[in-house]
Amino acid sequence: MVTHRTAVVPLDSETSGRCLCGHRADYVIETRWFSGRHSRDPVCSPHVTEVLQGIAKQNARRDGG
Repeated sequence: MVTHRTAVVPLDSETSGRCLCGHRADYVIETRWFSGRHSRDPVCSPHVTEVLQGIAKQNARRDGG
């Protein structure tokens, strides 16, 4: 899934990462924030939707929604 600010990228097999829940990450969520900051957050499959919803809420708050 890709938006103008967020991309969900499969984690390559040579890279190890852990989701905040402690499980091995399957994806990296790359976000380009309004401030210009760029973040790369490792997440496991079950948490991709929750993280994307959290990012959407942050963006809505920033946009006054």
